[in-house]
Amino acid sequence: MHICFLTLDFPPYRSSGLTVYAEQVVKGLAARGHTVTVVAAERVGRTQVEPPYHLENVSVVRVPIGATDWIGFGWQAARYLRANRGNFDVVHFADVHFAYAYSGTFIASAFQSFRQRLTSHHGRPYHTNWRNYLFRLSYYSFARWFMEQPSVNRAKHVVMPSASTQEEFIEHYHVARSRTTLVYLGIDTQRFDTMPTQAEARRKLNFPMDCKILLYIGFSTPRKGLEYLAQAMEIVTTPVELVMVGKWEANYQDRFLKALQHQQSHVRIEGYVPDTMLLDYFAASDIFVFPTLLEGFGIPLVEAMAAGLVVVTTTAGSASEIIGDAGVSVPPGDSVALAKALDTVLTAPDLVRSLGKRGKVRARALFDEHRAITELEALYEAVLGNHN
Repeated sequence: MHICFLTLDFPPYRSSGLTVYAEQVVKGLAARGHTVTVVAAERVGRTQVEPPYHLENVSVVRVPIGATDWIGFGWQAARYLRANRGNFDVVHFADVHFAYAYSGTFIASAFQSFRQRLTSHHGRPYHTNWRNYLFRLSYYSFARWFMEQPSVNRAKHVVMPSASTQEEFIEHYHVARSRTTLVYLGIDTQRFDTMPTQAEARRKLNFPMDCKILLYIGFSTPRKGLEYLAQAMEIVTTPVELVMVGKWEANYQDRFLKALQHQQSHVRIEGYVPDTMLLDYFAASDIFVFPTLLEGFGIPLVEAMAAGLVVVTTTAGSASEIIGDAGVSVPPGDSVALAKALDTVLTAPDLVRSLGKRGKVRARALFDEHRAITELEALYEAVLGNHN
């Protein structure tokens, strides 16, 4: 098949977990012998964070988007598809709202809905301040009704990364269940089979040897609920250090640091870390913490399980669905419950070992990249058959 995969960012640029999803899908499809044309945004002046892809049957087309981010991308992507109509067997948008300007036949993935974004923070949009709150309230409302809902209505089929996301779109966007298929994202679980020891990793990263380490990995935006982790750090009674990996949305780090109060000396903010170094961070840590307010899937959750770390997360979106019985989930936005959960696992080595083993098994059984691509390939063939 010749597949056109449309994603806002693609290596050497990476803006979020959605980019990682796009990389995994494109790489997996190419490995199965398909020809893939990636349409992504042209990012003039943006920092290149990962090596570009050089696969024989993958080509990357960059479209200009200006300052309008995904809105401009959706418009330019539709123009590209109209100009190349008939060249592709499958058109797949990495996120369904990217397709708002395209009227042809397409498949789309869906992660979080704009309805969820409007209500995920105690019934309101997550935000950094009141000005940001008002902006998100109007922006998410407009995007939901004028871009997301029409895109969902036109999609030939919607790929769902979790059952909770699937139910969200069926219930609130009136998508027929027959037009949806659950396909869990996959990761390269084999890379976690050989990891350095904790002592080796801590020496390499210059981490202390004599304390418990919490690890958080993600693109830090108000959606991740990190202010509640900061508050929990004030309540946790077990001595612990927090290591944070990933980029930050503008102004959100200041809000997080303010919420930390007296615990700033126990937090190490690493910023963006290349994929080649992530195994060291997983190996050096004791617990993985992910206090999200809304999650469509959560690739770091699966990576942490594959590495054998106990996960403490929330019940928001799909997070608790992804970790199953291999971790601990608390209500989102509840710093007291989060602190209690962290104290529980930090002081229960037998529980840590048990949950860590469960996580390894769960990650390899449900979230292997080969299984994910096989299911996606079968979905393409089924949709193509129905279309013909």
